[in-house]
Amino acid sequence: MKIKQIFVFVCALTFMLVTSSCNKKNIKKTDLKSEEETITIPAIDIEESLEMLNTEANIRGSLFIEQENIKTVFFEFDKYNLSDENRGILSANAEIIKSHKEWIILVEGHCDDRGTIEYNLALGQKRAKQIRDYYIRLGIMENSIGTISYGEENPTCTDETETCWAKNRRAETKIRNQ
Repeated sequence: MKIKQIFVFVCALTFMLVTSSCNKKNIKKTDLKSEEETITIPAIDIEESLEMLNTEANIRGSLFIEQENIKTVFFEFDKYNLSDENRGILSANAEIIKSHKEWIILVEGHCDDRGTIEYNLALGQKRAKQIRDYYIRLGIMENSIGTISYGEENPTCTDETETCWAKNRRAETKIRNQ
């Protein structure tokens, strides 16, 4: 009887934990008024088709490196859409990439550290996928481009300032030879 009670208790506890998890997250909003103010950001759902995963470049194996003429694009807070400035940078990047058929391309999505790990991984993937899709529209073969999200794990700056956070909200295009 005691084992049955423990089992019921564990099941109830598990159910409560699962159902109480939240789809949203709170982050600190830094301003001069109050550091305790928070804003809520909705969760991002990522739907990847098996077809896309099969056509994406194999990014495992040797390291991808930065290429001097390939520029990084930056994003607004909690955004993954491409600005006109980003499109111009990506168009210039695409011209360079198209002249090097031997390259495999990796688009890395990055975020600042405000938010949960899961949320930032999803947002980083959305950023990387937006760029991959744009490169494909510009004529780069889809099977030569892979994506990965590092979320907040590889910051370029670690200060707790808007200027620093803006440097971390980025997507980098890296290359390797086939």
